[in-house]
Amino acid sequence: MADTILMDAGGVLFNNVTEETDFLDRLAARHGADTQRLRREIDARDAAYETGRAHVHDVLRDALAAAGAPAGVAVDARWLDDLYRDCLAVHPGAFTAIDGIRRHRPDILLVLTNNEAAHWDRVKDDRFGHLGRFDVIASSWQVGEVKPTREFFEAVAQRCGRSLDNAVLLDDNPDVLAEARHHGLRTLHVESPGTLPEAVARLLHFPVTVADRKGRK
Repeated sequence: MADTILMDAGGVLFNNVTEETDFLDRLAARHGADTQRLRREIDARDAAYETGRAHVHDVLRDALAAAGAPAGVAVDARWLDDLYRDCLAVHPGAFTAIDGIRRHRPDILLVLTNNEAAHWDRVKDDRFGHLGRFDVIASSWQVGEVKPTREFFEAVAQRCGRSLDNAVLLDDNPDVLAEARHHGLRTLHVESPGTLPEAVARLLHFPVTVADRKGRK
């Protein structure tokens, strides 16, 4: 029986802004960079902001310069945050699933395990209040490691103060899930966040009630 739920955010609670929207296209166009080069440059640098070693704004500025933007390119922080908010979308079904866990299984430890910049997590939290829904915040910027490495899961266990022997990882990325299973975790593939309330109910053996269905927006 599971006693801990590890939950991803991008692709589960929210859309993946850099993968599913025109965020990078608009960022590149404004600063005279090439979008495909920008994506590659960010991929080469994302661990820096995901682990909290650098601010995401600084990493994006460096990536823009490497992707063809003029030397000394300036990035307006307010514009960048507004762009991120404009591209951000919430998945209500995932929030409904969390509410169902709280209602039926209050003994479950809910843990946020996301690869994310601390700044973007706070931007999302200001709008949707997702951080307060979890018992433990163990995202990459909090534990200093990136998912799905062994070091990441070891750091999550340490932050939770318990082993992950009875934990289940909820994630949308098949590669992450495969690696997590390699490290001995149980997993649930979140292919559609809208079906997550029923999937979580089956996983944790509780019924989906009228209250649960009403909670879905």
